[in-house]
Amino acid sequence: MQTNPFKRFFVFICCLTVILFSAGVSHTAAETTVEINLQEYFDGVNGTAIFYYPESDTYAVYQKELSEKRSSPCSTFKIFSTYVGLDMGVIQMNDSVRTWNGTRYWYEPWNRDIGLPDAFRQSCVWYYRQVIDDIGQPVMQAYIDEMNYGNRDISDWQGDLNEGEPLTDLKGFWLESSLKISPKEQIQVLRRIMERPEKGELANTLKLLMLTRDDAETSLKVYGKTGFGRVDGKNTDAWFVGLYEREEKTAYFALRLDDPDNPKATSDKAKTIALSIIDDMAGNALFAEVRRISDSGATAAKAAFPSGKVN
Repeated sequence: MQTNPFKRFFVFICCLTVILFSAGVSHTAAETTVEINLQEYFDGVNGTAIFYYPESDTYAVYQKELSEKRSSPCSTFKIFSTYVGLDMGVIQMNDSVRTWNGTRYWYEPWNRDIGLPDAFRQSCVWYYRQVIDDIGQPVMQAYIDEMNYGNRDISDWQGDLNEGEPLTDLKGFWLESSLKISPKEQIQVLRRIMERPEKGELANTLKLLMLTRDDAETSLKVYGKTGFGRVDGKNTDAWFVGLYEREEKTAYFALRLDDPDNPKATSDKAKTIALSIIDDMAGNALFAEVRRISDSGATAAKAAFPSGKVN
């Protein structure tokens, strides 16, 4: 008889959660990766989801090979460029409005003067084209190298490789161009940004911009950024990248859809899938079940999820 994949996922996540949230649990000595089946959440769309739990140094991943495939970050790069812009003083939260040049863009919310919070949430490309140009290529390259951002290739600074976009202020190296990054690398870069002690205030500003859900009843906060790219009329990249917090514990995630011929493969769909998984991970019923599990680390993962892969 075939085991229900959600039931297996439920048991495994209980195991992972006890690693994170139980008192007195020792950290694992080395990184652990567990492959899990999240197919039911994806609703017929091909994609990957990867979660990272810092306290146990554990990854939980659906479609591992795809989680290590590099592609354009698209608007998820606004997390990184905002970090650099704030760190360099190119933009400031209390003085961030930039003047619209009068061009009628395809997305109406971009057709106005706009400040950082709205530019981030509305993914205003012309605003970030200006910010990134003000940062400059040498400085941006230095930050890219320091954070080991994907393939670290910003050589197509103006985004000329993206021949499908005629407007220069809607093009750039991060938009279906030279810069590539995998979902796993997205998590690693985001963690480096968020966990630098000397940049705590900057990280808090980023989280304020990225706040997607704040549930006081469950103490769950989700922070994220979508990204979407099309090439030759196909949905090439659809992202939702971020982190979530519950009871003062943090987990990082990246979800990417890789299904160019599927019209459902959008960034909104990626976001919906990720939030559904997170809701199931952080639900109250899960935490009641977690208390019954006493083991930890890869040993517990293998015991609770014998049909999965643990390495």
